[in-house]
Amino acid sequence: MSHRDLHRAAFEAAEDALLLLENGRVIDANPGAARLFSGHAQGLLGRELADLSPLLQPDGHPSAEGLKQKIEAASRGEPQRFRWLYRRHGGGFVLADTQLARLALPDGAGTVLRAVMREEDQEQRRLYALAVDMLGIATLDGRFKELSPSWERTLGFSRQELMARPYVDFIHPEDKARTLTETDTFSTGAQTLTYENRFLCKDGSYRWLEWNAMLALDEGLVYFVARDVTRRKSAELALRESEAKLRALYEGIPHYLIVVDEDARIVSVNRPYPVLRKEGILGRSLYDFMPPEHHDAVRRTLGNVLRTGEQGRYEVIGFGSNGERAWYANHVSPIPGADESTNLLIIAEDVTDRRRAEEQRRETEARFHAAVEASMDAFLTMTSRRDEREEVADFAITGLNARAAAMLSMPREALLGKRVSELGHSPEAGVLLDRCLRVVRKGAPREEEVLLPAPPGEASRPGTWVHHQIVPILDGVAVTMRDTTDRKRLEDQLRQSIERLETYAEELEGKNRMLAEENAERERTASVLRQQREAIRALSTPIIQAWEGVLVLPIIGALDSGRATQIMEKLLGEIVRTQAHFAVLDLTGVEDVDAPTVDHLLQVARAASLLGSRCLVSGVSPRVAQAIVELGSDARTFETFGELEDALRHALRVSGARLPRPRRGDR
Repeated sequence: MSHRDLHRAAFEAAEDALLLLENGRVIDANPGAARLFSGHAQGLLGRELADLSPLLQPDGHPSAEGLKQKIEAASRGEPQRFRWLYRRHGGGFVLADTQLARLALPDGAGTVLRAVMREEDQEQRRLYALAVDMLGIATLDGRFKELSPSWERTLGFSRQELMARPYVDFIHPEDKARTLTETDTFSTGAQTLTYENRFLCKDGSYRWLEWNAMLALDEGLVYFVARDVTRRKSAELALRESEAKLRALYEGIPHYLIVVDEDARIVSVNRPYPVLRKEGILGRSLYDFMPPEHHDAVRRTLGNVLRTGEQGRYEVIGFGSNGERAWYANHVSPIPGADESTNLLIIAEDVTDRRRAEEQRRETEARFHAAVEASMDAFLTMTSRRDEREEVADFAITGLNARAAAMLSMPREALLGKRVSELGHSPEAGVLLDRCLRVVRKGAPREEEVLLPAPPGEASRPGTWVHHQIVPILDGVAVTMRDTTDRKRLEDQLRQSIERLETYAEELEGKNRMLAEENAERERTASVLRQQREAIRALSTPIIQAWEGVLVLPIIGALDSGRATQIMEKLLGEIVRTQAHFAVLDLTGVEDVDAPTVDHLLQVARAASLLGSRCLVSGVSPRVAQAIVELGSDARTFETFGELEDALRHALRVSGARLPRPRRGDR
């Protein structure tokens, strides 16, 4: 038998449906193809695969377009494998695995494709549909080719929606790079691959999937199984977070957490011990870190916890954070083990500050009690006592100092525990009970000063002033009392003194007003005198222009430095204003003159000469002449004349002017 006959026999005997295609049309078909399409093999010849398919495939894509792409790829030598839905002759459909491959023919023989079709096993398909894990097939270009129904149940997307996009679009952005790195191992020759990533659900959430993939390189496909491990991953993440929190709590707690075995060997510690590293602590005995005098007490405590299973406690001295001496309170609890061995958890708390605070509190309390005892005030603490209606009706004394015992007129020992209502002998007690009841009912402190009546039988004795300060405390009151009788007496005396001083002050104020009025009157008189003096001074230094170029200044009265200054200012101003050549100073009215007076005249004459005016002095008396002679050569600065008329005639003669005629009425 020839090879051709053998190939034909094999073609005819094949269980799978076999078709030969040329230019996309069937040129040969075996009996298996006739069974698959429920017709005769001759009825398939000349037809296209698109004619044997419905218009649309289950994923919604057109059959003709899909087959065209696959036939073209197979014609280029790229084998194609896909699941395809075909129409049966006479009605109905069949889903079959289809493989397209190009036959190796001699050159020039054209392109012939072999189509192998195998109807899906229904039992396998049912198992495939019932699978809990997500089964599927993907192409090497990263697209899903086939997916089991479990994908829809798990993710919410339809299989058509999943197959319409590259599967990398559904991967969580944080997992894409890692997933692509994992799948790249296929390029190194690996045949199977296991990895995990987060996959998008239709509601926008993500689920963790564990993938097992196998590469079928000859088919150009990847077979895979994906398992939803979201619960496991959530549990793992929660466990890791819990462990991280516990580790952070274990290492961050401010106390030392020490685990020791039954022999007191340190198994674990949460933080380094002062001056030691954590590695230098593990395996060492607990007793290495405490003074020997504490060993017995600690050993008894640990032994009791191991024996009874109950918690224990002890305090020891150790090192502080800076290596200084510190106290630690240690709480011991048993940790049962799986192998019936028991470890111990020791929580060591640094209580140095607390012990110091307790010591300071004790010292403070001692100082406070000493201060209370030495105080000049009386201190009482009292507890409320209630009646049958549960209302506060009385108080029992629970504490007091010596001053309070003296004010209540009883020994301290007798007063402790005593009710205030039982102290009928003391005037203080009745007033105190009433005030304390008011404070408790209002719940607010009270401070006041009261006058206590005289004791019974001592009516002549003056009352006592007492200052009360009552403060509510837990189920009672605290009272401070002070005898203020002496202070009140001093206040009365001070008030009387103030009243007397106020009377004196009023009298003094009246006298001050009188003095003020007198001073005001003196000021007014002095002002009038000053005005009169100024007027007289102005009148005492008149400047008269006898005629053009001649000024006359008659001087009357005493001549002092102040008046000389005034004369100089006035005369010089007139000289400048009138451009006078002569200034005549008439001293006829000057009774007395001395050297300083003449010196003032010399200053006036010098000043006048500086302005181009000659100074003439008339009315020189013998005493004036004597004073001028005593000055010596300084007197030559001005010319002297016995009479004013002589001085004027001299000025007239020197200036060459005529004496003016007297006007009518002039004398």
